[in-house]
Amino acid sequence: MKLEKFDTFWYGLLAGLLFPAFLFTIYWLFSNHQIAFPIRFVRYLVVGQMLSGVIKMCGLGDLLLFYFGLNKKLDKFSKGIIASVLFYVLLVAYVSYFHEPELI
Repeated sequence: MKLEKFDTFWYGLLAGLLFPAFLFTIYWLFSNHQIAFPIRFVRYLVVGQMLSGVIKMCGLGDLLLFYFGLNKKLDKFSKGIIASVLFYVLLVAYVSYFHEPELI
């Protein structure tokens, strides 16, 4: 099968890190494309205390990749997706505690 060459941890990790970043860009395009990307848009989200929520929503896109990996029996790819989700969990914790402390 052609998908077997993508059944590596590193492809899963790379896909899991890049797909939420792609979704973040799509979110910017559809919600606030008039704000310069990425510096001013991220500053806008931090000031509005929305950055962690947007990162969480974009991170949910990894569920699609994880389901795809499970459905196609790409176990190593799915492990890479799980590792990338752990990275996004740490990123959300950092943003929540250091950039949005009023929400705690």
